[in-house]
Amino acid sequence: MTNDNAEQAVLDQERRSLDEWAKGNPIGFAENDAEDATYFDDIGAHRLLDGHTAMRTYMASLQGNIPPHEYDLVDPKVQLLGDVAVLTLRYEPRMPNGDPLPPWKATSVYHRRNGKWRRVHAHWSMVKDS
Repeated sequence: MTNDNAEQAVLDQERRSLDEWAKGNPIGFAENDAEDATYFDDIGAHRLLDGHTAMRTYMASLQGNIPPHEYDLVDPKVQLLGDVAVLTLRYEPRMPNGDPLPPWKATSVYHRRNGKWRRVHAHWSMVKDS
């Protein structure tokens, strides 16, 4: 797999997760995670979530609280380090009528296992100053 293909595969995997989130399906967001994934965010995961089960339990607690919305990824960047990829991005959501929602910044770490990219860590935080 070339670097360009690997970068695109990581972006595609992240977009699949974010598409689920944007549909209001936080559980679907976690489907691309490795079994040993870790996670932090500014909503309620202020302490480390460790493992796929903890992540799914947390995401289930958010079910019904994430409004369906649209989003843009701003300046996504994938840095490849062999079978590890670091993805940084800015997530800019908006309601279907165009009203903006608070923007986020994120770092996700992916690991290629058996030819498939899986997220092994993510950290999401709200942009404090746009």
